[in-house]
Amino acid sequence: MAWSWSHTSEAYDNASANLLALDHATLVEIVTEWDAYRPDAEDADSEGFSIEAHTAAHAADAYRDMCSDSIADLIWDRMSEQATCDNGGFNAWACPYGCHTVSFDRAE
Repeated sequence: MAWSWSHTSEAYDNASANLLALDHATLVEIVTEWDAYRPDAEDADSEGFSIEAHTAAHAADAYRDMCSDSIADLIWDRMSEQATCDNGGFNAWACPYGCHTVSFDRAE
């Protein structure tokens, strides 16, 4: 079960900063998961994940030369639209499935 975001602006700033702190490979994996998120597509599973779209996104390697900050901005936009977090509201979902998260608390 997931919750919707309902946090302070400081919490959102912290989550954004924590997202920016992720390494490039992790950011690429997250953004390609967003690319593969197709909840209404025929090739998607019950959670809206299209393995074909995910594989194609990785094969195209479109994000390889993009700077991490730009990728994080793309992810943040998608995260903000979905605005989902774990139970208790401690971690924002960075991907549409909740397998990648960032804390609303400031990272140490």
